[in-house]
Amino acid sequence: MQPELGEPYAATPDTHVVPTYWPVPGAGVLGMNAFVIRAAEPVLVDTGTAVLSDEFLDALGSLLRPETLRWIWLTHEDLDHSGNLRRLLDLAPQATVLTTFMAVGRLMPGAPFPLDRVRLVNPGDTVNVGDRNLRAIRPPLFDSPATVGLLDDHSGALFSSDCFGAPLPSPELAAAHRADDIPPEVLAPHQIAWATVDSPWVTMTDPTALGHALEQLRRLEPTTVLSSHLPPIHRGLDRAVETLRTAPAADPVPAMTQSELEELLATFEPPKETADV
Repeated sequence: MQPELGEPYAATPDTHVVPTYWPVPGAGVLGMNAFVIRAAEPVLVDTGTAVLSDEFLDALGSLLRPETLRWIWLTHEDLDHSGNLRRLLDLAPQATVLTTFMAVGRLMPGAPFPLDRVRLVNPGDTVNVGDRNLRAIRPPLFDSPATVGLLDDHSGALFSSDCFGAPLPSPELAAAHRADDIPPEVLAPHQIAWATVDSPWVTMTDPTALGHALEQLRRLEPTTVLSSHLPPIHRGLDRAVETLRTAPAADPVPAMTQSELEELLATFEPPKETADV
């Protein structure tokens, strides 16, 4: 299986998922989601991967004209979130990037970044986008210190960035439109594995402190939780919170070794040679 763009779909009446499906050897398929909020001032949350740039922009274009974007909320700078950012800034000249100072600082070594098109947001800040307010939050788990999620006070959707994500064991499960439909006995261990890989500090953290952070998120009472790496959670937040409470006691997933990599590469088909003409 190769990385591929999926068809955009509605997570709430005014919020669409633009999914990418990324195979992870030995783990399954990891969803990489961007989101379009059809606000009075349209918002894109994260920008997909550069590897599938044309496909991503085509999918985005099926939902709106990119030049109408007013805001790009960048949850953090990782390349699966920021891959098409600079291209979109060219296509959407009225768009302002909403992110943290840390994210901007971590992006700038890669290429010049237009600081006049940035509005810094920190947890607790609120941004009005015409018909709703977006409130910046810090998810309980994250891999980048730059991470900032958000709560949409109109739809009730909470965008949790990497938190609650999981690689799933089959393409069919990864392409589900509702995490609630994934059997708990399948989802929970994969969420724990992801937590120990994506947020490896979780196995060293105070369980009480993590539990408090998870409880604060639950008290926001979101109607939907939109993780960058999982289908939308509609009714399963309590279950997901209780799953992540156990992460500090989990055994970290072992890193791939060189010999395992070589074994994996040996299973790949060699590229077909093109005959001279």
